[in-house]
Amino acid sequence: MSVDRDILAINARFTVETDYVGHGRHKVVVVDDFYAHPDRVLALALELPYTNRFEVIGNFPGVRASVNLDTTRVIDTIGELWGARLRPFFQPQPAVFQGIINQNFRLNIGQRQPHIDPDITAMVYLNPAESCAGGTGLYRHRLTGLERLPIRPDQTIRELADRLELSDEFLESEEGYENFQKSMIFNPLFSCRENTYINDGNEFWELIKLIDMKPNRLIIFDGRCFHSQYIRPEHYQTGFRINQIVYLSANSDRE
Repeated sequence: MSVDRDILAINARFTVETDYVGHGRHKVVVVDDFYAHPDRVLALALELPYTNRFEVIGNFPGVRASVNLDTTRVIDTIGELWGARLRPFFQPQPAVFQGIINQNFRLNIGQRQPHIDPDITAMVYLNPAESCAGGTGLYRHRLTGLERLPIRPDQTIRELADRLELSDEFLESEEGYENFQKSMIFNPLFSCRENTYINDGNEFWELIKLIDMKPNRLIIFDGRCFHSQYIRPEHYQTGFRINQIVYLSANSDRE
């Protein structure tokens, strides 16, 4: 596929707003009018072949596609906006797009509650204004008060484990920490009972911030914070919710 080299050119006049969310004051950066040519980026995204293979999408409730483009400037700009040097998980890092459609789709248990990502998450909403709806929600786990899971157990997690009288084995290995998360945080009983995204929350999850979806809007946040797509059943019945996704990591060893 032949693609213009400047298709991911960044708008020189984007606007930036930074918010600090929840009790933990977790940073969220919202950038409007991010790309100089958003219509061309959307057109490219719509031309790509998408897949729902598990090894590509994991537990994402939709499809993904990628194209080999130079994303260096995009990643460097995201780092500048975040205030830290960030690195991609792959070298070179392709441009990755993802789509969700609600029609005749059955969400599994994990998709009906919030999730976490490896480190820093950035995405650009690409739908035109007439098909933008919902956005991205950030959540608090009501039973524990947690808003974020660190990469490795920190003092807050250890104090929580002590309060729950859990064995030290839960926090002394990677497997044990994963089991702690699955049983205490992402327990299937905490998911929405209906076939819907968590959206406004339930008795186990509290919505603490909704980042509205707008055309050509870049959002950057700590992917270790609990988050989910905010999509109501009536949204995206006939067309994709489409965005570009970038998973990044800070150079420093983060907790």
